[in-house]
Amino acid sequence: AGSGGVRASRIAAGHGASVGVADDLAVGLGGTCVNVGCVPKKLFAYGSELPTEVKDGEGFGWNFTSQAPPDWQSLIQNKDKEIARLNGIYEKLLAGAGCDVHKS
Repeated sequence: AGSGGVRASRIAAGHGASVGVADDLAVGLGGTCVNVGCVPKKLFAYGSELPTEVKDGEGFGWNFTSQAPPDWQSLIQNKDKEIARLNGIYEKLLAGAGCDVHKS
């Protein structure tokens, strides 16, 4: 279920409906945007812009001398952790509303 489906499920359950949500583990709770679209894209974009931001900081009195190469594996792992965190929030919200989450 995407974010709209999660919200609709919570509202329906709040009105007394029996709600079951299918979690496609290939995508995850939160849908395309949270799992493979908007959120990962933004995390990667922000990470790739950091060297430019650091360089711009010199104009504000910051002096960063390290020329360490990017650790892309770490960025990917942190992206995965953030998505898992968001999925956990959706699952907790659904469970708290009384929805049954079915993982497929």
